[in-house]
Amino acid sequence: MKFSKLILRNVFRNKLRAALTVLLMAAIFFFVATLLSILENFTLFSDAGKGQNRLAVQSAISLANVLPVAHEAKIRQIPGIIDVCEMQWFGAYYKEPKNFFANFAVDHRHMPAVFDDYATSPAEFEAFAKDRQGAIVGPELMKRFGWKIGDRITLKSTIFPFNPELNIRAVYNHPIDTSSLMFHMDYFQEAMGNNGLVGMFWVKVKDAKNMNPISKQIDDMFRNSTDPTETFTEKEFQLNFLSMMGDIKLLFHSISLCAIFMVILLAAIAMSMSARERVTEIAVLKAIGFGRRLVLALMLIEFTTLTVIGGILGVLGGRIVFSVVNMTRVTQGFLVNFTLYPHPIVTCLIVSIAVGIIAGGWPAIRSANMSVVDGLRRVV
Repeated sequence: MKFSKLILRNVFRNKLRAALTVLLMAAIFFFVATLLSILENFTLFSDAGKGQNRLAVQSAISLANVLPVAHEAKIRQIPGIIDVCEMQWFGAYYKEPKNFFANFAVDHRHMPAVFDDYATSPAEFEAFAKDRQGAIVGPELMKRFGWKIGDRITLKSTIFPFNPELNIRAVYNHPIDTSSLMFHMDYFQEAMGNNGLVGMFWVKVKDAKNMNPISKQIDDMFRNSTDPTETFTEKEFQLNFLSMMGDIKLLFHSISLCAIFMVILLAAIAMSMSARERVTEIAVLKAIGFGRRLVLALMLIEFTTLTVIGGILGVLGGRIVFSVVNMTRVTQGFLVNFTLYPHPIVTCLIVSIAVGIIAGGWPAIRSANMSVVDGLRRVV
């Protein structure tokens, strides 16, 4: 573009103001991209299962309520189900409360069929299956605590009246979840006195198209029992789990919209000041032949360039920060393999263009419509 040099000189004509404006916009876009990426992280985790055809069966009263183990046999009778696996959230930590991570008791006999996306070597899984106190662990936890295969660890429970002593027998690989620990349901049930109760069931469905009918069939089966169930797809379960902390999605989107509104106000102030300082200059340009549309286009491109630079710096800074900071460790496994994802990055860049057009629209229109006589009469 033959006017590129003119545009860049005007963007940075007041270097201090331009730098402060860009940095503040970069900080806000970094914040917005981070919030949107957190929501994206939750979605990716819930979509990570192989085939995405798992159902979560929990108590209809609440996730904190338990279900009878006897439910499992009845669920297995429903056509279209591959396998069923018992699971119990354990909620323990390692050595100190700050070392908290996701840990569960699972039925190891049915884990390979139901959780087929948690891959491990046959030899390691066999060692895990044969050891009543065996544990299978994510690679991030192994790295964080310096564990290795064969180590014996003790978890300190925050819910149940015993602290399991476990032997690390296997390390799993998963596309998203890298920081969970699972041990034998048999060990958990023995420690709890074999009370015949379990937290929930995970159900592997043969055909994903039948997930909704099977969900309804499971819940109808126990609707009039003393222990009714509520069945969700894996994605619905993840979102339901997050909803216990409130409507996170609505909250994050509301905060993001407020932050974008702040960016628009900030950009509008900076651009209005820039336009006022250049009244005489713009009048001279129009006097030597620059048309109204050309002046309007040049100013909008200039203002949009400023906001896009802020957006690029914000998302680029986010990528750098989250490549260095281990958010899995910082959030104790709440955010796994966190980074700024492509969709939030593209969203922020599109918004940065829109901010430049919206915030700079009025100053640019006023400058373009100003007469040459009025512009030359002004002293700035």
